[in-house]
Formats: sequence, structure tokens, C-alpha cells
Amino acid sequence: MNSAKEQYKEALAKGKETEKAKKHYYKTTMKLHALPILALKGAQFHQNQYYDTTLSLLMDALHKMQVEIIKALTGIFYEYSQITSLVTEEIVNVHKEIQMSVEQIDHTTGYNKYKTSAAKEQEIGLDTSILEKNGNLQANKIMWSNLTAPSLQARTDAVTLMSQKQALKKLK
Repeated sequence: MNSAKEQYKEALAKGKETEKAKKHYYKTTMKLHALPILALKGAQFHQNQYYDTTLSLLMDALHKMQVEIIKALTGIFYEYSQITSLVTEEIVNVHKEIQMSVEQIDHTTGYNKYKTSAAKEQEIGLDTSILEKNGNLQANKIMWSNLTAPSLQARTDAVTLMSQKQALKKLK
């Protein structure tokens, strides 16, 4: 963008091909400023969706799966303690301990103490060092100048037209 800016200044000073240099400077300015901001907002939206819905649903599904595994293992241990032979006194004591342990298992709260909270969100931000080099650009702001005015006006017109169409649909 700085290179395009210099070419634009040179073209203005020489008075040659100013329109071409202006268009090139305009395009690079818009790419530098508008597209990263839109991409950043999109990334932030998807990150919020992930933390708000996807991750919580995944954690709930894992918890339900752990509860089902505990239920199955409890049944296996109980069945094992019932069908094994009790030949010696030592084995009888071990079986009593197994039965007492199995009866103490609570499948609804067994893994709650190990349940982890969702991963901490990492903020996605714009690298403002690029903007500092230019000096007149600000983060999360769209610059209004003679270079950006045509496209911003076109976007404003498009939004106005869409809102008018929606208002007409509501009236019908």
C-alpha cells in the first residue's frame, strides 16, 4: 500500500496516469483495511460459536458417554462378583470388598470431580503494526476518503435498497 501511495504521489506530481495510480492505490488500501477487518470479524464469530455451542455440546456428550461406561462397568463387576467361586476365605473377603465398592459407585456423579471447564478463549485480534506505518488508519474503523468513498457509498446504497425491499415485503 505504501508503494502504491508513493506511485500515486509521483503520478500526481508528474501529472501522468493519475487515474491508473489512483485506482491501484484505492484497491490496495481497501485490501489492506476492509478485508482483514471482515475476516477478523468472521473469525471472532466462528470462535464464539465454537465456545458457546459446539464445545459445550461436546462436553455434554463426553459426560453422557462416561456415565454409560460407568454403568456398564458396574454391571460387569457386579456380575463377576456373583459368578466367581468362593474357594478360600481370602477370596471371600476380596469379593465382599468388590461388592461393597460396586454398591458405592454412583454413575451420575462419578466423573463430575474430573469434569473440566471449557478451554479458555483466545482473543483474535488485528495486527495494528501495519496500520501504524500508514498513520491515518485505525483498527476496527473504515476509513472515509476520496479513495474509499465510491465503494462505501455503493455498500450504503445496497444496504438501503435491501432495507427498503424488506419494508415493502412487511407491508404486503
